Amino acid sequence: MTRNLAELCFLFCILQLGLLVNAAGLYTVIGPGTIRSNFKYNVAVSVHKADAKSLIKVGITGPSFNETKQVEVQPMSTVNVEFDVPKLMNGDYNLTATGIEGILFENSTKLNYAENKASTFIQLDKATYKPADLVHFRVLFLDENTRPATIDQPITIVINDGAQNRIKQLSDVKLNQGIYTGELQLSEQPVLGTWNIVVTLADETAETKSFEVAKYVLPKFEVIVESAKDVAIQDGVIKATIRAKYTYGKPVKGKATVSLKPNYNYFDDSRAGMGQMKTIDIDGKGHVEFPLQDMEQNSRYTPPMKIFAVVTEDLTGRQHNSSTIVNLHAQRYKIEALDAPNNYHPNKSFIYQFVVKNLDGSPVQDATKKAKISFDGPLGYFHFEREHLSERRRNETVELEATLNAHGIATFDCLLPENTFQLYSIRGYYADSNSYLGSIRRFQPEIEPTVPLKIQINTKNPKLGKSVSFDVTSNEPIPYFQYAIVARGNIVKAEHVEVPQGRKNHTVKFTPTFAMVPQASIYVYYIFDNELRFEEKAIDFDKDFENSIEISAPLEAKPSEDVKLQIKTDANSYVGLLGVDQSVLLLKSGNDLSREDVFSSLNKYKTSTPWQRGYGRYPGQNSGLVTLTNANYPYNFDTEVELEVDSLELPRDIEKIYMVSVQDIQIRKEFPQSWIFEHIEKYAARFLGSLGFHFNIISTLNCLVIKAYGSLLKVFNIFTPIRNIDTEMLMECFLIITLIKFKMWPKVGAA
Repeated sequence: MTRNLAELCFLFCILQLGLLVNAAGLYTVIGPGTIRSNFKYNVAVSVHKADAKSLIKVGITGPSFNETKQVEVQPMSTVNVEFDVPKLMNGDYNLTATGIEGILFENSTKLNYAENKASTFIQLDKATYKPADLVHFRVLFLDENTRPATIDQPITIVINDGAQNRIKQLSDVKLNQGIYTGELQLSEQPVLGTWNIVVTLADETAETKSFEVAKYVLPKFEVIVESAKDVAIQDGVIKATIRAKYTYGKPVKGKATVSLKPNYNYFDDSRAGMGQMKTIDIDGKGHVEFPLQDMEQNSRYTPPMKIFAVVTEDLTGRQHNSSTIVNLHAQRYKIEALDAPNNYHPNKSFIYQFVVKNLDGSPVQDATKKAKISFDGPLGYFHFEREHLSERRRNETVELEATLNAHGIATFDCLLPENTFQLYSIRGYYADSNSYLGSIRRFQPEIEPTVPLKIQINTKNPKLGKSVSFDVTSNEPIPYFQYAIVARGNIVKAEHVEVPQGRKNHTVKFTPTFAMVPQASIYVYYIFDNELRFEEKAIDFDKDFENSIEISAPLEAKPSEDVKLQIKTDANSYVGLLGVDQSVLLLKSGNDLSREDVFSSLNKYKTSTPWQRGYGRYPGQNSGLVTLTNANYPYNFDTEVELEVDSLELPRDIEKIYMVSVQDIQIRKEFPQSWIFEHIEKYAARFLGSLGFHFNIISTLNCLVIKAYGSLLKVFNIFTPIRNIDTEMLMECFLIITLIKFKMWPKVGAA
């Protein structure tokens, strides 16, 4: 009996050992830290080290959604798993992962829950209306991809007057491709002031837009102030051109009163040269100059200067104004270092370059003047240090000269001697300008980089559809790595990358999609010696839309003439048109849709990592991810705190060291100003991406401004260059503990 029992125990141990061997391996499962209703949820499952393939189940659990998917993952590879999340109830949701073959494990983490709210925008045909005007408005609902959103809640639109009386209410509004178009007829005697349109979804305000109702006269001409944006004090003068023209293009004749003052109200402008005013005659345009000869005697701080011009029309005495800002600079040139080295080797030559630019950013192209660079020793922080170092500093300063090339770049072949200085400060000189360029330290090979992993974006201006590259660099050879790109609350790209043996850096190239615009996060990670190494980096893209739209129109037209607009965009698009008198834009803006507002609205879709109840650096937190892994990383989930009571009168039975867990602590007639407000539905493919739109220009002498936006039942493009039609001529809670010392024991976290 005893023998049989021993044999059974032996067999059981062998079986357990076999299971342990079979379970050997390393894995990571990453996903967004936030889950939303009616949203994609992508998970990247990676096997880093294993003897054979692994079967892994990945799932989402919660009060209203439970789904599990099984994937097969080969060693050293990544598999993407996508969940189509339906409408969710509020509650606790978890991401779970279970290894059922190959690597055996069970792991889970809590997710944040967030509502998926559509972005709502309101467009008006004007910003200011007169009594008896007809108010045109559109309400747009867009999803995370700027496509028409599906709204499953009742929509209500309310219009209030300037006294906050409810003038109109639209209930249970029905959308056409994510858009509602409406209008409001103002009475002859409306309440003047600020009116507003309020859009609500299920009794919750989604968007509000204000407009003015007032008695007004449209501006008949516009004023433009032109001047250099940056001026050197050494130039001795600020020059400006004042332009004035009627909305139909003809020049305005009159007088311009032009003033030059500091742009800050608190600045004392009573000193000579700081506040000036001049009056000039103008016939379409005029020129004015303000001397700056006394500017250098004023404060060392030179504020931006504001040029303000008021133009008075000779015939009617009407006045309109405009302004611009000029930045003053104490030096005529900008000197900037180019790819400056951080270290030098004594008695070993190296190249140092800087570029000399004009104030407008253009390179200086003058080979007759020499550029100079100086390497100076430390100055010292205290007076006695400076006295001691000054003589040595003068004797050991290294100065070099070079000429500028056609791109304004000076190249210096530098050699710094062996001395006791660890650090040199660098200054560049050109003509009467000089600039501090930074410092350079003597190379010390025993000092290793403190960052084990680094991401460097190589592409200067990443654009949609254009190849982008980034470097992954480590202080020791990288065997491989995975990377994920996170944008708009989801993982939009995840890959496994093999790195040639012995390499400490590797370059990755990818083509950005619209889902990454305007900002994404790159999360790079790999496992080395059972330690998860990772780094994150944000990347900004130019704010471009995926689709495009073009408008072509005649450059000039006569009163009462029919005008044809040619519109070109993707087939099956919804196109919205807005055409207004150009003088309306001079009166007030803010009625139209804004590209910046559309892209800013995408920020609400960002994902965030749930609180992990610990301290340290959690992998993926900057990108808003959760990471499940059996590798170690420097995060402590079970923080222990030692409370050491010092000089406190306590009962003897508790005058000792206490050990507690942070997790146990509960921490509490017809003069139309709007010409067009129309839409074209289901723009048919048979038009070959182009169609004609006709309207009558009626009788006017002003310029018409026409804009359009469109969508392919998907991506909206609401911004296009403005086209002008000239009617007469060519135009263009706290926890406080007294006297207690805290001591922490860091604990490497393995989820």
